[in-house]
Amino acid sequence: MWKYPRIFPLFFESCKGIGGKMITEEQHKGVLSLVLETEQLKVRIIPSVGGKISSIYNKEKEFELLFQNKKDVYKSANIYDDFSVYDASGFDDAFPTIDACSVQVGEKEVLYPDHGDIWSGAFSFEVIDNVVSLNYSSSILDYHYTKKLELTDNGLRVEYDIKNNGTHLIPCIWAMHCLINCEEDMRFIFPSKPYEVLNVMDNKKLGDVGQVLSLTDQLMTVESATANDMKKYYLNGKVNEGCCGAYYPSKDITYKVHYDKHVLPYLGIWITEGGFRGDYNCALEPATGFYDNTEQAIKNNTACHLKPNETLKFVLRMELY
Repeated sequence: MWKYPRIFPLFFESCKGIGGKMITEEQHKGVLSLVLETEQLKVRIIPSVGGKISSIYNKEKEFELLFQNKKDVYKSANIYDDFSVYDASGFDDAFPTIDACSVQVGEKEVLYPDHGDIWSGAFSFEVIDNVVSLNYSSSILDYHYTKKLELTDNGLRVEYDIKNNGTHLIPCIWAMHCLINCEEDMRFIFPSKPYEVLNVMDNKKLGDVGQVLSLTDQLMTVESATANDMKKYYLNGKVNEGCCGAYYPSKDITYKVHYDKHVLPYLGIWITEGGFRGDYNCALEPATGFYDNTEQAIKNNTACHLKPNETLKFVLRMELY
């Protein structure tokens, strides 16, 4: 067992465990990273940058799933900073909101930061038997956030425990803000039921916010990086299956994420085809609430209300094959 309660340990040895699994420490773009590795996969985690998963790499097919930080270093963020001026890369957790908003917590009005306070937080960590446990306590709300990461035979397992340590309800939403690389021939994998989608961002092709559209091929694929466009829509209503992902024909590679549809019943889709900072990425975002800030989710009765001493628990299983 390794245990490092500090954010930046002075020394960290590599360890080879059961089944050829390995966890090592590396400096990456100016920060400490933990690298989880098997014969098939290599996953990089950055504890000090919101516990970000910065890379999920299939070694056999030489394929990087996650959109990468375009800068040479990771810039440290403060809690109320604008998410859009930072790296906007990899897999961050959006909690207790996506968009900034003001929410009543007990007798106080609390400002929830842009994309929540997880992404700008620094996590402590420990490593036990090939499992990385990341821990964070919020400075604006009385909650403790733990996620445990482990490589399995089929991919990456991420287990979440979010506990309300306070005396008041914490209204919140959690969303999977996982930015994956785009390719023109890629195709999204959605739950099996034929859905309509709800447009939540004004767009010249999808129309105004609130427009309901059929789930056509146009919405199952992406355009080129020169399209200078960005889109955000949700499957309209709760999902009937906890599975989504993407297929990349150029590499014959499939990405899937499996989750509990009862805990994460809503699915958002973000796509930027060069329209946001010139980036070319997309995100399939299973979420507890709908949509995109907690204040709005409270109004439409989809917010999670975490009770005192209650723990929100769920697991993501990510595959790249």
